[in-house]
Amino acid sequence: MLDINIFYIICIILTQSIVLIVIFQSLFLSGHTGYQIEVILRIVPYLLYIVMVLTVVTVISVSKLFNMALKKRELEVQEANSRHIRALNEVLRGQRHDFNNHMQIIYSLVLKGKYPSALRYLEDLTGEIIQANELLDISSPVISAIVTAKLHLAKSRGVGLEYDIQGEFENGKIKVIHLSRILGNLLDNAIEGAEEAGTEDRKVSLLLYSDSSGIFMDIKNPGHIREEVLERIFEPGVSTKEGKSRGMGLYVVKDIVDMYNGRVEVASGPGKGVRVLVELPRGGGGHERDKRQDG
Repeated sequence: MLDINIFYIICIILTQSIVLIVIFQSLFLSGHTGYQIEVILRIVPYLLYIVMVLTVVTVISVSKLFNMALKKRELEVQEANSRHIRALNEVLRGQRHDFNNHMQIIYSLVLKGKYPSALRYLEDLTGEIIQANELLDISSPVISAIVTAKLHLAKSRGVGLEYDIQGEFENGKIKVIHLSRILGNLLDNAIEGAEEAGTEDRKVSLLLYSDSSGIFMDIKNPGHIREEVLERIFEPGVSTKEGKSRGMGLYVVKDIVDMYNGRVEVASGPGKGVRVLVELPRGGGGHERDKRQDG
């Protein structure tokens, strides 16, 4: 729908340009040759009226297009919120469903006198409950749901994910849909890097916090990026892994960070793992390329 409206606006603007060119060319030639000058002077006012009408139509169309783009962005954010909240609800629903099974196992262990095993089981169960409560305490439902989804992804790949998330991430100049794209891409890369690192300590750590100056992200994972790859890490298609459709995650991250006049750095060294730092200042940009990033 937006593309069709843009096409119509371009056609209107081109028509305006053609009419204006015809007017000026006719006046120029008639002024020098005197050919049908009176006819042209009578036609010019009507052509100018046409230009004025087209200008008004263009202004109205651009205004409507802008409002449609805003509504589209709002719908995308709402859809992302709903999708992530549904994922979080699925986790909580699964925990409630398993509650009776957990109680039966603990009861059986205690009945058999296997108190150390019952204690270990309770510690694991308590850890999952605390983790779910921590996720619910995160101010942004989108961030909460992304971390929930990545926790399950990491667990399915035998990778641990530790996180420390503090601050407010919504209702600011930095749009949560952009922040979610950065966080999702970086966590995907970190989990995959930890999975392929070949080390016993396959763990990803996430530090995400927000204050009055901006939003800051620090993600670490085991592994190593070669120097020749590290130098070109933000170029499209450059990846530490083989295969098609690779190397776009960090390119997307860099593009969004640049839009907010922020900073992203990737550091790696033998035995040091991989570390990604992101800084998004509150007073950054975020308007010049919104349409390209939100599309």
